[in-house]
Amino acid sequence: MLAFGLTLLICIVAGLLGTSRFSGEAWNGKMPTPCTDDPYMVMEAFSDEAYDLYSMYYDIGELMKRAKKADVLILGSSHPFFAFRNKAVHKAANKTGIAFLGLCLGPDWAMDEYLIDHYHLSPSIIIIDENHFFGNIDSGYRDETVQLGYLRAFLKVKESEMTWFLKPILHRIFPRFGLGKIYGSVPVVMYRSVKTGCLDVENFEQNLVPVARHAVGEELLEPYELNNALQFVKDMRERGIQIILTSVPYSTDELNHLDKWVKDPEKRIMISLAEGHYTRVDLTARALGLPLIEVDPDGMFTLDGRHLDEKSGMKFSQLFFDQFLKRPEVQALLKKKR
Repeated sequence: MLAFGLTLLICIVAGLLGTSRFSGEAWNGKMPTPCTDDPYMVMEAFSDEAYDLYSMYYDIGELMKRAKKADVLILGSSHPFFAFRNKAVHKAANKTGIAFLGLCLGPDWAMDEYLIDHYHLSPSIIIIDENHFFGNIDSGYRDETVQLGYLRAFLKVKESEMTWFLKPILHRIFPRFGLGKIYGSVPVVMYRSVKTGCLDVENFEQNLVPVARHAVGEELLEPYELNNALQFVKDMRERGIQIILTSVPYSTDELNHLDKWVKDPEKRIMISLAEGHYTRVDLTARALGLPLIEVDPDGMFTLDGRHLDEKSGMKFSQLFFDQFLKRPEVQALLKKKR
C-alpha cells in the first residue's frame, strides 16, 4: 500500500513538472466547452471505433429513440455533420416546433435505409446532402458494426462513455504528452448531441481553406448511383416520406491541393474535383424529380479542405433553413403540427 502511494505521488509530481516544463506539448484534461446544454456523445477523430453508429444500429441510448419521433432527418456524410451545427438546428427547431435529427453516418445510403426500415422511422421529410451519398461506399464501419452483436456493441459504447468521463479527470493529474505527428498530446474530439444527432462542438486544427466555386459541366451520377438513388426515392415515397436534396460546399477531394494551399495562402480558389461535383446535384435533382436547396457558398471556409468550420457551418445552416422553411412540403408539415 505504501509502495502504491509513493508511486502515485511520484507520478503526480512528474506530471506537474512535465506540464510546467512542456506546457505547449501536454494535455491537462481540458475539453472543449459545449455550445448547448444538450447531453452528448464524445467522438474522437480518426478513431477506428464508431460508437455513434453502434448506438444507432443497436438502439443503445437515446439517439434512435429521438429518431423515431423526428419530423425531419438529415442524411449524408461527415460534410452535413459539420454543416448542420447543433446550435443552428436548435434555433430552427425552437422557431418552428419541428423535431430534427441528424443521422449522418458517412455516404452510406444502404445503412440509412436499413435504420429507417428496421426501426420504422417515419419522418415527414428527409434532407440529403448528395455528396457521393448514393454510391456503393461502405463508411468503413458497416461490416464491423453488423458483426459486433448487441452485447459487444453495448459494452463498447459504455466503455467509451466511462473513458471520456475519466480521461479529463485523470489527465489533470497525469498530463498526456504527444509523440510528434504519431500521437498528439491534445485529443481531437467532436461532441454529437443526443437530442439532435448534430455536431455541437469540435476542436479540430483550423487550416481554413475557401470553399470551391461552382463550375459548369454536364456530369450526372454514374448509372449504378442513379439506380441506387431511384430505388431509395421510390422506397421513401412508398412510406410517405418526402426528400429534399442539398449540396454542402467544400474545398477539395484532393488532399495534396490542401497542402499546396496552406503553403500558398494567396491562392483563393481551389481547382479541385469538388467543382465538377457541384454541377451534378442540380442534374441529379431533376433526374430524380426532387427539390433542391442550394446555398451560396460565398465567404465560407473549410477547416481541413473538406468540412466547414464552425462559423461557415452556422452560416450554411441559417441560409439553408431560410429556404427550407419556405418550401411547400415544410409549410404543410407546420400546418399539421399546429
